[in-house]
Amino acid sequence: MSISKTVLSLAATFLVAANINAANAAESGEAVLFKIHDITPVKNSDGEVVGCDYSATFYNRSDITIRNATLNLSWKDTAIDGVIEQEKKEDSVKNRRNISRARSTTERTTDKTVETLLEVPTIKPAKQIVVKSRVNTDRCFLLIDNASFNVKDCNAENATGQAASGRKRGEGGCTRLFSYVSAEDPQYYLEFKAMTVDEEKTEVEEQRTKEKNVADEMYKKSVAAIEATNSIVSGIK
Repeated sequence: MSISKTVLSLAATFLVAANINAANAAESGEAVLFKIHDITPVKNSDGEVVGCDYSATFYNRSDITIRNATLNLSWKDTAIDGVIEQEKKEDSVKNRRNISRARSTTERTTDKTVETLLEVPTIKPAKQIVVKSRVNTDRCFLLIDNASFNVKDCNAENATGQAASGRKRGEGGCTRLFSYVSAEDPQYYLEFKAMTVDEEKTEVEEQRTKEKNVADEMYKKSVAAIEATNSIVSGIK
């Protein structure tokens, strides 16, 4: 068998295994499915796109309650990646540099990936929520593609309110629990429950309340810090 056929065979095997693992995670009861949708460009007064509003729907199909989860979402810009590689090849030839030391103008000004942190409210078993957020980028088209993600923070509790085995903060259990569903996956259209306008409004209001509480807490801490500083200064005088 030729090297090219061997590589193709291994790649096919890897993709099949990856699809099976993803399907097993999504089809089992232990899964929190989520999808990205309703992507809308945000423009400034000059008509330039400066951000992308989007919605993320989470459906908890597990018997675990998820609390204080934060996801790091990222989308790779393959077009920019290709431009950077080409510029490095040209720089390597022109300046007789090793490719590992070659330079790219695009790489210094444009990131290969678009990343954002998404805070997820509490999700109880068999419940679905919608989280609205924004990414500060002008490449909204990337959000249509498959997203890569990792769980930066997460608390998982069982029915008794205790930390679920293997899913404590920092142990990575929540990473295995979350499952991203792309628009190419039939589950994108079949697994998520339709939400009424009132239900979605309630979700938005709860999210706004949470954000206001966080802002109020930060304000109180800032005021306390200023007062403490003023007290120290007064004492010195």
